[in-house]
Amino acid sequence: MKKTLFTILIFAFSIWHFAGAQTQPQFLVSWQAQNYVPSWYQGKILPISGTPVNISFELIDNGKSADLSKTTVRWYVNDNLVLNENNGLGIKNLKINIPNNSGGQTEIRIVVLDYLESGMIDKLIEIPVVNPEAVINAPYLDGKIKTGSSIFDLSPFFFNIKNILNLSVDWSVNGQKPTEGDNPYVLNLNIGSETPKDTAINLSVLVKNILKDLEFASQSLNLVIQ
Repeated sequence: MKKTLFTILIFAFSIWHFAGAQTQPQFLVSWQAQNYVPSWYQGKILPISGTPVNISFELIDNGKSADLSKTTVRWYVNDNLVLNENNGLGIKNLKINIPNNSGGQTEIRIVVLDYLESGMIDKLIEIPVVNPEAVINAPYLDGKIKTGSSIFDLSPFFFNIKNILNLSVDWSVNGQKPTEGDNPYVLNLNIGSETPKDTAINLSVLVKNILKDLEFASQSLNLVIQ
């Protein structure tokens, strides 16, 4: 009988503990980086150093958005306090520029004080910080191309620009500048018919933000005449 009663008590406590855990308010956090990606890109836009990022949250309590209009909310960026009750109560949005010394990520900590009887509750999120990218689309298996015309497309990602005209593009073929067309993001590589089979060709591109000297990306491909 004692064993049965003990089992019932443990079971009841487990249910109560689970129910209590379920009522803990949850943070629903989102962020959006504001830099350049191609119009067809459907993935998450990632920030680089200096990228403006909007962060917002809702505190979900029992399935509903909590009213924080009279609640102290504090925001930290990489452990540095950037917004608190001196800026107003219930602040659920933050806009920052990614710090230059963030390395591979920027940490955002949201602290909500004295919400109901929950005391302090907080949420830490990590925003990945990347480098700009220059991606050459080369639809040639194993880098094997033929003599004549081969087309290469270039797509830049994550540069801190609003207009793609703020980027400069420099192609290089075996260290020499090729003849380029009207569109710098498309290279028509013409290989003379006299070029021997198995000739190695190095194709590279350098993309720079003309407004920021230290913001650039490059890619290099090794090609071979088949």
